[in-house]
Amino acid sequence: MFLINTITSILFFFVVIVVGIVFFTTFFNWILNYFKVKNNYYLITNERIIVAQQSDKEIIKEKKLSEIKKVHIEMNDKFFGNIIFGEPEAAFGENNPRFIISKRMEMNFKPDEYAFLSVENISEIIPVFENLKLKVNKTFY
Repeated sequence: MFLINTITSILFFFVVIVVGIVFFTTFFNWILNYFKVKNNYYLITNERIIVAQQSDKEIIKEKKLSEIKKVHIEMNDKFFGNIIFGEPEAAFGENNPRFIISKRMEMNFKPDEYAFLSVENISEIIPVFENLKLKVNKTFY
């Protein structure tokens, strides 16, 4: 009887730890990303794009416009969404042999390297990219 109670207690403790880890990695990571994106601001100049922190004006990322081949814009019907500079990351990874480790499909959770996330009024920003002679690909979701 004591052995069964001990095994049940250990199993319960293990399940609580696994559920806690899953909860932490899914929801807490989204919350951290929300506050990280909320404190960023985005700049577009005639030479580059810049992602900077709002609090201390530190540049987090920058990319020259000459290095950008395409601009992918994902937005909803209220013109809120994301602007991705370059090719967006595929959900199931690249379609080449170096990505495939086994025969089964694998998910790709790598975020887009250069992107403006959670942007409002994208319809006002699209003409800026077109005036800079960048190819714009629009997707509504």
